[in-house]
Parts: sequence; structure tokens; C-alpha cells
Amino acid sequence: MSDKARLTTHKLFLLPDYEKEGEYLTKMHSVGWKLEKVCAFSQHFVKCEPENVIYKLDYVANSTDYPEYIKMYADYGWEHCGRVAGFDYFRRSADGISEKEMDIFSDPQSKLAMMKRVIITRMTPLLIIFFLMIIPNLFLFVMNYPRFGTAGVLIALVYLILFVEYVSIFIYCIRGFIKLKNKYKE
Repeated sequence: MSDKARLTTHKLFLLPDYEKEGEYLTKMHSVGWKLEKVCAFSQHFVKCEPENVIYKLDYVANSTDYPEYIKMYADYGWEHCGRVAGFDYFRRSADGISEKEMDIFSDPQSKLAMMKRVIITRMTPLLIIFFLMIIPNLFLFVMNYPRFGTAGVLIALVYLILFVEYVSIFIYCIRGFIKLKNKYKE
């Protein structure tokens, strides 16, 4: 085990927050915390000297040429530092590079294409689960709760909470994607 200081943060970044997550990681590195590993809702850092490093995220669904994808970024100076749920995390020194080189996307259309991949591969399955499981079961238990007794009321409450959470996440993601789409079209 290394004797370096470590820090774990627990920050929730939803799908349209990928730019904010990159900014957060960049800020952490600038104050001396280098990303070591990333998990679903946590970021693991190791103490380092503060550096001017930029972090960016890209999303690819399952790619058959994944090693070539990582090598392509390495050829442009980006170090791969993690992968979670299809999002790949890259970093590179921001010293002496142009503003254009600070982004992993060559143009706004590339960013929009990435967002489309996220919507198709991440949001579509959530919508299917929502319409095929959450709504029918919520309806079933709410309409028939007297037959199920106390357990039915508790199960209906669980489905109601899931319904509210799903709707909240969908609204947040849709608003975020619209905001990003408008930003990239400018």
C-alpha cells in the first residue's frame, strides 16, 4: 500500500453533468488531488503537487476497437484515467496548449453526437423500465391496495417514490441536454 495521502469524494453527476464533472476534477487537481480511480458515485484521489491539468469525459458505448480508441487519445496527449458506465475519463497538462487543444472534441457536432449516444444507450433503457415496470406496478398497487393490506400500501409507496425519482431525473436530464444542445449549436 502506498504511503501517499488519499481522498474520496462522493459527488453525483448525472448524464448532462459530464462537463461539470470534468471541471470538478480539474479543480481538484489544481489544488493537489490527482484522480486515481472513479466509481459510479465516488471519486478517489491521491495527493500530488498542484498542476495545471485539464480533465475531460467522453462517452462510447461498447466499442470493438476500444484499445484503438484509447490509443487515439494518447496520440493527442490525453492520458486515460478511468471508465464508468461508458464514460471515459481523460486528462492532460494544460500548460502550453491552445484553447482548442484543451477539448477532446474537434467541433460542436462531435459533442452533439456524443450526447445522442448517451441518450440512446442510457436514457432509452431507463424509459423502457419506467413505462414497463414502474408505471404499471404503481397503478396495480394503488388501485388494489386494500387487497394487499399493509404490505400493498408499502409496496405502492415504494413504487410512488420510484415514480417521483424517475420523473425528476428525466426532467433534469432533458433540461440539461437541451441546455447543452443550445450551447453547442451557438
